Amino acid sequence: MRTRARSIALTGAVLGALAGQCLANDDTNLITNPGFEEAGLSGLPLGWQGVNVDSGDWVDSSDPDGFVRTGSKSIKIGPASGAGEAFQGLTTNFFLPDGSDLYDPDYEYLGGDVHIIGYYLVPEGEALANDAIVGIKLEFRREPPNFSIYTSVEFAVPQSATAGEWVRFEETFTDEQMLAVGDFPPYATSVSILPFRFWDPASGMDAEGTIYWDDLCLIQGELGGCNEADLAEPFNVLDFSDVLAFLTAFGGEDASADLAAPFGVWDFSDVLSFLSAFGAGCP
Repeated sequence: MRTRARSIALTGAVLGALAGQCLANDDTNLITNPGFEEAGLSGLPLGWQGVNVDSGDWVDSSDPDGFVRTGSKSIKIGPASGAGEAFQGLTTNFFLPDGSDLYDPDYEYLGGDVHIIGYYLVPEGEALANDAIVGIKLEFRREPPNFSIYTSVEFAVPQSATAGEWVRFEETFTDEQMLAVGDFPPYATSVSILPFRFWDPASGMDAEGTIYWDDLCLIQGELGGCNEADLAEPFNVLDFSDVLAFLTAFGGEDASADLAAPFGVWDFSDVLSFLSAFGAGCP
């Protein structure tokens, strides 16, 4: 059955599922190189620039400490070793090689809520401690050559320890929150993405723990699907089309069917996770 499923071509239902779930390789994902797989010119992933993060923090699945969710690459951000590393992270806010534009994703002012999604991991036996904040920052920027920040928002990771397991991260910045900023044209036309950690040297305490990021995703607009099993239209309804979409994705070893650890392996634990989410139903 598994061999046969792998031979099935992707159907329209699966294509719709990918759009709804905002996967790292999805066309609706506005981030360049969201899984950190492609190499850039600086020893870091294409589309990302480091701030106190260097090529040694771009890890491979073959590395001894290479925690990777999908593909073969991820990014790690370790604890600051001194005041000069108080802020550490990656940013999309730099120019393409031809200078024509920034890697920052486009943003339409009041064109729909912005969703930032991804996965993070803290190794077993470690915990993030003594940082002021660890998470992802979004900076909404005006049209070049202005580049000024219209507004920004920081989302902290909800767990300081994950016992070596990947945890889904999802936050939303709404049109209502943008309106609450005030009316200060020119309006934002792009958004910088910064997975980061900030440590206050004045705290007198050393930062602790390492965080890994993988499979980031940013979309503007509606998210389809009420849970991981809601893979096919009509969204917010769990039916046989979702089962077919899961089987097709599972047979093709697509990330949408990789629902349980060990990630990067499609096995019965993924099937159980799908069945559990399917059985839970939509709210």
